[in-house]
Amino acid sequence: MNEFINNDYLNDLKKIKETIRTNQNKAMVIVNSAMIMTYYEIGVIINKRKTWGNKYIQKLSEDLKEYGGGYSYDNLNYMSKLAGNFTREELFDQPGRLIPWRTIIVIMQKSKSHNEMIWYINETYKNGWSRSTVLKQFEAKAYERNLIEPETTPSIKSDDLTKELFKDSYAFSFLDRNNTKTEELTKNSFIDNVISFIKELGPGFTLVDKEYKIVTSSNEVFKIDLLMYHIKLHIYIVIEIKNGKFKPADLGQLLFYVGAIDDKERTVGDNETVGLILCKEADSYTVKTTLSKVYAKIGVSKYKILEDLPSYLEKRLKGK
Repeated sequence: MNEFINNDYLNDLKKIKETIRTNQNKAMVIVNSAMIMTYYEIGVIINKRKTWGNKYIQKLSEDLKEYGGGYSYDNLNYMSKLAGNFTREELFDQPGRLIPWRTIIVIMQKSKSHNEMIWYINETYKNGWSRSTVLKQFEAKAYERNLIEPETTPSIKSDDLTKELFKDSYAFSFLDRNNTKTEELTKNSFIDNVISFIKELGPGFTLVDKEYKIVTSSNEVFKIDLLMYHIKLHIYIVIEIKNGKFKPADLGQLLFYVGAIDDKERTVGDNETVGLILCKEADSYTVKTTLSKVYAKIGVSKYKILEDLPSYLEKRLKGK
């Protein structure tokens, strides 16, 4: 190891220790942000010595033991990757500095591209995902699904806020081939796992009622599968679950439900009710043509079993 025990190494060690001490003082105010800043700056120093090899990092880990286990050989390697994967602006002008270090490690380990890392950093912050939730989102291929534009009516395509309500597809770990054999089984699965269902929909969704009843003046009774409300956007969302393939006739039913909720539930301060048809399959041409002349805010999405995602995404992403 003597080949790199020289003035350059000692200067590096001094800079790293000064960085740790400086940001330890800041940590009393903003713990995570100061720690990520420390790790990034150490990573920058390490990356300037790439040609020195792994022995350099091993020596650093030994000389930084006084500062605790956070400066282990493995952690120093991750600091190097942090500085290599992100610019300073990407990390500190964005939510990255506010995300726990172990979660950032997972994102760096699992992401296949820089854009994917940035997307997961932003979504983790926005949705308040824990590390275990981030792992589940990778399993459900959330980033890849996000690359596919959802099928919606023209009124939604021009409305940035309402775009938050729709995805091309939703992946639910509680679904399998047995509990999606019939429409009733599928609906019951969503209802029985409503918390997981809401988490997959995204932040801001709340359940108003399942099988919400609409009673007409002639005492005719209709039931909405799921009635949701978005507390940030102030919008009711009518969700109809279809076990098979999307059919144009499904739209008429949903439009009636959306109109009824606007009439019976919407109050001052609520935006126009939107509708979502959640089906197993949907032909893109059929959906686009059906929705093209509709002025209500309607979307059509697919629900997917995790094991079906790879083949579905391969087909859809190739067709982009």
